[in-house]
Amino acid sequence: LQFSEPEIPEPEFLRELSRRTGCGLLLDVNNLFVSSFNQGFDPVAWLDAFDLEAVEEIHLAGHAVDRASGQTIRIDDHGSPVPAGVWDLYRTVIQRRGPTPTLIERDANLPQLSDLVAEAQMAARIMRAHIAHVGDDRSSPVTHRARSAPVRVDPGT
Repeated sequence: LQFSEPEIPEPEFLRELSRRTGCGLLLDVNNLFVSSFNQGFDPVAWLDAFDLEAVEEIHLAGHAVDRASGQTIRIDDHGSPVPAGVWDLYRTVIQRRGPTPTLIERDANLPQLSDLVAEAQMAARIMRAHIAHVGDDRSSPVTHRARSAPVRVDPGT
């Protein structure tokens, strides 16, 4: 869902909101992935226009794939495993932002605990790989963040 003629692009609006208020932002990577597919925009270009430094927490989830009016659509349902495309986008975010507290959401279709733990471990591996890649280069803005960040699994309510 989007406005037919937005006055200001969403990433620019969020960047200004954070700048003017000083508030931190939550980035739902699955929502960005789903919206970019359904609305036909490049999620990496969206990230280019967004202020990743304002991100204080990241959410990851899965989505359903359905058909509507003869077209494939994605629905952010928080009831599926985190798919490869979302992991790829998360990796891009971590490469640009650095380790950031991450929550894996699952509100429906709860799998075995071991599956949820495996997803949390995947997020942690992506953050560790980034840390290993940037090393101790203190000139990099991402190394000024915590050397690691927690990964939580939310099994829904």
